[in-house]
Amino acid sequence: MQETLVKDTEQRITDGFQEIAESATSVPSGSAARIEPPASEEPTKGVQTYIPMSMYRRLNDIKLTRRENIAALVAQAIELWLDVQEGKRKVSE
Repeated sequence: MQETLVKDTEQRITDGFQEIAESATSVPSGSAARIEPPASEEPTKGVQTYIPMSMYRRLNDIKLTRRENIAALVAQAIELWLDVQEGKRKVSE
């Protein structure tokens, strides 16, 4: 019983890694689609935040439509917010 559980777990991990590898090759090109920048760009810092589920669902819908990962979408949003705060861009309703 325990041996079967271990084999099942190993298979799930292997399948997960294969899925990650396949999705990494299908990510569209362009700076917005990158998870990590090339070595020539500045270092990155991962951040975590909590958002309401309603916002997460909207974000997830956009992620699926644009075929980008959430990290890339959030990085774009933060960049826009920073530009607005610094007066480099304006946003109107």
